[in-house]
Amino acid sequence: MASTRPDSSTLTSSAQIFSAKHTLPQIRAIHNALRAEIDDKSNRLRTQVGGSYRDLLGTADTIVKMRHDTDRLQDLLSDVGGRCGRKIVSVKASGLASFVADEEDAADTGRATRLKLLDACLLSVGRILRGQGGLEDGSQRLVLATKVWVLGRLLIKSLDEETGITARRLEAPKKSIATLRRRLLGCVRRALNRADGGDVLEPLCAYSLITSSGARDVLRHFLSVRGEAMMLAFTREEGAEDVLRSIRLYTTTLLQVQALVPAKLSPALARLKSQPLLSDAHLQCLESLQLDVRQRWCGEEMLLFTPFVRHDDLEGQQARSMLGDWASQGGRVNLEGLTKTLEHMTDPEAIIDLRTKVLRLWIRDGGRAKGFDPGEMQDDMRDAISSRMLAVLEDKVATLHLVGSDMETTLGNWQAGVSDKLPGLWDEDGYDAALADGAVPFMREVSTRLNGRSKAVSEAAQRYSSWVRVVDGLRKALEKLEKQRWENDYEEVEDEETIEARQQALSRDDPRKLREKLDACLDAAFVNLNAQLGRLWEGKSGEASSGSMAMYMLRVLREMRARLPDRPAAQDLGLALVPSLHGSMVAQVSAKALDNLRTTFLPDRRVAGKPLWEGEPALPTQPSSGMFRFLHTLCQSMAGAGLDLWSATAVTALKKHACQALVESWRTELAGLSSPDKTTGSEEGDDEEAREESKEQGDGKRDVATQWLFDVSYLACSIGRTSASTSWPELKSVEDEIYMQTGLDDEASRLRIANASQEYWQRTSLLFGLLA
Repeated sequence: MASTRPDSSTLTSSAQIFSAKHTLPQIRAIHNALRAEIDDKSNRLRTQVGGSYRDLLGTADTIVKMRHDTDRLQDLLSDVGGRCGRKIVSVKASGLASFVADEEDAADTGRATRLKLLDACLLSVGRILRGQGGLEDGSQRLVLATKVWVLGRLLIKSLDEETGITARRLEAPKKSIATLRRRLLGCVRRALNRADGGDVLEPLCAYSLITSSGARDVLRHFLSVRGEAMMLAFTREEGAEDVLRSIRLYTTTLLQVQALVPAKLSPALARLKSQPLLSDAHLQCLESLQLDVRQRWCGEEMLLFTPFVRHDDLEGQQARSMLGDWASQGGRVNLEGLTKTLEHMTDPEAIIDLRTKVLRLWIRDGGRAKGFDPGEMQDDMRDAISSRMLAVLEDKVATLHLVGSDMETTLGNWQAGVSDKLPGLWDEDGYDAALADGAVPFMREVSTRLNGRSKAVSEAAQRYSSWVRVVDGLRKALEKLEKQRWENDYEEVEDEETIEARQQALSRDDPRKLREKLDACLDAAFVNLNAQLGRLWEGKSGEASSGSMAMYMLRVLREMRARLPDRPAAQDLGLALVPSLHGSMVAQVSAKALDNLRTTFLPDRRVAGKPLWEGEPALPTQPSSGMFRFLHTLCQSMAGAGLDLWSATAVTALKKHACQALVESWRTELAGLSSPDKTTGSEEGDDEEAREESKEQGDGKRDVATQWLFDVSYLACSIGRTSASTSWPELKSVEDEIYMQTGLDDEASRLRIANASQEYWQRTSLLFGLLA
């Protein structure tokens, strides 16, 4: 068994080694270990002493080298001392400062390059929008300008994060970038507002880049812009063009949205983020940016920047729902704008022209959008236009009451001898001026005087003529509607049923409703006018100048009845007033002649023409001078009132009125003639002797009665005859009464007087042509 060797490091003396504790083998092992340690330490000491010796041997060389270096140092210090003069140090300090500044500028080269690139971006956006970017397509220019703007925004963000740039240095670029943003958004809005069906995909991509919007927000913005454009279209106050522009925007939007989603919009937005912004080929080609030189000074963040937009956040169902809601609201906007535009239109021709343009545009484009029924919108627009057309028809026709209002104003301000003043047919004043302008004005002046068209009558007639022209224009407009064809020439094939249904609705049903409304309005207008004229005459018939007013109303009625529309209610215009008007007129016209007859002729009991009597017994062969003067005065009054007034009905009314007045006057005089105490009251001596002789023998009364019998027979041939074979029975009765006073016993004498009066009327009837 081997013994364990003790640790020699714990042995400090020989006694411990040779103690009883250790066996001989252990002592030998201790001895060997100690000798090994002694040899090891001897070797190490020898090695260390030998190395130090070699160092000691090299000390001499070191001392020599140190002396050589000391000498060199002294030379350098001497040279430095020579170069450390005050002036030299100042020059070197200035040079050192300049060298340090150059090093600092070199460190800021990247920052300076980015600033220059930022300025170039701000300038390039405007140039590109003005068409100086090398792209002819305006939509592509807008996208390129937007990319340059995004690059400028990135540069501002990068420079703003650096400590070496002051906030004041970036204040102007920040304002410029904000201004450019508003300008770009305005360009996008203008591009989207176009109703010509141009490309809207690029403007939508530009909007997405500017606002970092996804496909859903882009579509919502597009629909919002188009909706605002439709509403703003009606604020331009250009009439029909506003409506057409709004409808074009409406139909174009429907077609463009269906074309964009989902086939075009999402892939276009995805292409925006397909590569880093600075890798865009169009940006690289812009000489103003010089990206081939300046790009390397941009940071890694800018070099790798890629626009982030959501291109997959819009599904087809969402797009259809958004488009459907917008279409409903847009349809209401169109209808409200159409109604508002129609409210300011009063010309039927303009309304019909608008109807034609609107419906043709809708027929062409309204049915091209999928999933929308064009018939509903078409019917709504038809109803709006038809409602306005019906209201315009009613308003236009209702202006007929203005004729009655003009007549009422004229009669309310009536001045006898002024309001009815009219130059005579043979008055020379006025003819020279008319003839100087040619034959047509001269003939018009003659016709005006001949037909009694005074200023008051002409004003009312012109008012009615204007109304008639309006009504004729309405009828022509309705005829134009009936002749319109509503075929869709822009589609290749359209079934016959669709064409016929559209033709029935637009060219038959609508004109029929309008024509029925026009006829109803005409009937109502003439009924109202007839009642208005009746009330007007009822209030004026009792005035002193009612005869002149009646002449005025008769002339106006004649002018209106010459151009009556073909309606039953119009045919009775003023007919109920004519007898009353004729009564007032003939009362005024015959008043002078009848007064002279009552006061001068009938009270005179002299028979001045008795010496001219012929036959056996002697009978008168011509009327008395008083009767002749009565007819002459009556005809002059009729001519003075106006030849145009004396129609057959008016002459008949005059004859009836004159006969009734004559019958009453003659019967009064016959009562006095039959009285035995009746005297004529003549102041002449021959007549006094004749009355005394008549009282004694009664011959004078019979002579007067005989002359009256001839006068009555003569009147029966003139004013007493309404036609070739008809006479007034009252005049015949008076004739019988006078015959009883003549004392003639045989009918032959009465027949002689009747034949003589008829013969004399035939010879003199041309003198009283108005009564013939």
